[in-house]
Amino acid sequence: MIELFSLRWRHLTRAERVCLAALLATLIVWMLLPAIPQDQAYHAFADQRAWLDIPHAADVLSNLAFVAVGLLGVVRLASPDRAKFSSATEAGLWCFALGSLCTGVGSAWYHLNPIDATLVWDRLPMTLAFTGVLGAAIAQRVGNHIASVGFAVLLVVGISSIAYWQMTGDLSPYLVFQYGGIAALLTLLILTRKGNDPFPWWWLIAWYILAKVFEAGDQAVWEATKQILAGHTLKHLAAAVGCAAMLAPLRARTSSLRG
Repeated sequence: MIELFSLRWRHLTRAERVCLAALLATLIVWMLLPAIPQDQAYHAFADQRAWLDIPHAADVLSNLAFVAVGLLGVVRLASPDRAKFSSATEAGLWCFALGSLCTGVGSAWYHLNPIDATLVWDRLPMTLAFTGVLGAAIAQRVGNHIASVGFAVLLVVGISSIAYWQMTGDLSPYLVFQYGGIAALLTLLILTRKGNDPFPWWWLIAWYILAKVFEAGDQAVWEATKQILAGHTLKHLAAAVGCAAMLAPLRARTSSLRG
């Protein structure tokens, strides 16, 4: 068995080895983590203002940015006058665009009444967007075949992490999926060549990091802006810009097939 594994490992490309190693590392991290409950203080956002009878209006309405980007992505994907990609990349882009669109709707629904039950509808479409990003990255950097398998696995794992949290109260699988996915993307970008990959992955990561900084500094931003804007509202806008960057190659007409 060990010899068979060693033989198959030697026949894998460097990028394929990176993908398998990242998956193994993610599984090990999850197994070592203790159960992590949802912190109820998470729901206490700084900006509690209502507007036109909309509670938490800034955090609700800022999700329109996700809806706009997602709709634009769907329209561009449906257009025949755009760049064409491999089937796995196309699947990832569709999942990402629809995930962005649904994130806008789900996050708005959550912020109307921020509790665990509504948070599900925020995080579930976010897993679709994460899956789309990773699936497209694997397709562009590794190849279409392994990306097709990886996309299906990631989709099941992402949705299952949300279901697991709902059934057990343990958030660790979702956190591993989100942050492990970013770590895997970083590793993939560093260890594989760009080739003809047109996607601005580093811009996407930069906007994601900025969004997380705004999220962590929700109250600090609220106080620094004299209660004009809170960090969570800016998080939505920064993340939406990152989504737009991800979909930017759809504007081009030149083909960027890989895998």
